[in-house]
Amino acid sequence: MAAYPDESVVHSWLDALYGLNVHVKKMFGCYCVYCDDQPIGWLSSHCFSLRETGLNYIPEGAKRPLPSDSIQEIVIPLDEYRAEWIPKAVQDTADILKQKNLKKKKRQRRL
Repeated sequence: MAAYPDESVVHSWLDALYGLNVHVKKMFGCYCVYCDDQPIGWLSSHCFSLRETGLNYIPEGAKRPLPSDSIQEIVIPLDEYRAEWIPKAVQDTADILKQKNLKKKKRQRRL
């Protein structure tokens, strides 16, 4: 069962994402992380889970889901919050999700 991370962990992750339009909301025993109002992942007591969107520059050692997995998230240990690729991955994930949502809305309007 997920649990809320220590406040210092939340602050460390938010500081590492400084400059991005990021906020968190307590939900389901952890924090939902939003970037540009898109839910891009979860911050729990044991990891940050970034939604899988097919980014091709995620480090090889990252735990990526298999296409058949029901949960499509990249699991990132909490102590990796300073990794250089994470802010770009967070912003790119938000951008991809925004585009998917726009396409979905356009399709719904046509129906």
